[in-house]
Amino acid sequence: MKTMKVVLVDDHPLVLQGFKATLDSIDGMEVVGVADNAKTGEEVIEKHNPDVALLDIMLPGNSGLDLMKSLQEKLPDLKVIFITASDSDLYLVEALRYGAAGFLSKDSSKDLIELSIRGALAGGVILAAPLVGKAFGAIAQAAPQVRKPGSASMVDLSTREIDVLRLVAQGKSDNQIRKELNLGEHEIKEYVLTLRKKLGTKDRLTTALQGVRLGLVE
Repeated sequence: MKTMKVVLVDDHPLVLQGFKATLDSIDGMEVVGVADNAKTGEEVIEKHNPDVALLDIMLPGNSGLDLMKSLQEKLPDLKVIFITASDSDLYLVEALRYGAAGFLSKDSSKDLIELSIRGALAGGVILAAPLVGKAFGAIAQAAPQVRKPGSASMVDLSTREIDVLRLVAQGKSDNQIRKELNLGEHEIKEYVLTLRKKLGTKDRLTTALQGVRLGLVE
C-alpha cells in the first residue's frame, strides 16, 4: 500500500506536535515535513510534493488560503485541508471555492483526521460538523444564478441536469427536488447519480461545490 505523504503548516508548536504524533500513528501515513509560517511552508511543500497539506487558516505573513492559491498552479494534485481554532465560516466559502478538501478543528480526533485525509484523496470534502450547514447555506446563496451549460466549463450538462444541480446546491433533498421539477422517484435518483458521474463527485456537498468551482453555479 502506498504511503500517504503529509506536510503540516501551523504556527503553534503544540498543534504541530499533536497532529504529527497523530498522523505518524496512522498506518500508511507519513509526515514528511512541517513548517510554522507560510513562506517556509511553501518551500517545504514544494520540496516534498506531498499528497496532502494540512494548513492553519491563519498563518504569520500570508494566510493559509493565500498559500493554497500560490501552490495550485505548481502542484495541481495537492489536496489541502485547513485546520482552524474555531468553527468560523470567515474563510469557508472562498476556501471551498478555490478547492479546499476540508476543514478540521485543532482538537479533531484521530479518526476524523484520518477520515478527512483519506476522503480528500478520494475526491471528497470533509468538514467539521458545525460547518456543514454553513457550507450549504453559503452555496445556496450563489445557487439561484446558474450559467448555461458549457458557458464556463467543459462539463456537458443538460438543461434539466443544471436545474437539479441548482437545487442540490440549495441543500434540497431528492424528494423536494422531485416535487419542484415534477420528476418521478427513479428519475431524480438517476439525475443525481448522473451529476456525480459527470462532475466526478461522491456526495451532495462535493457535487454542489464542484458546480460552483466549474462556474455552473455562480
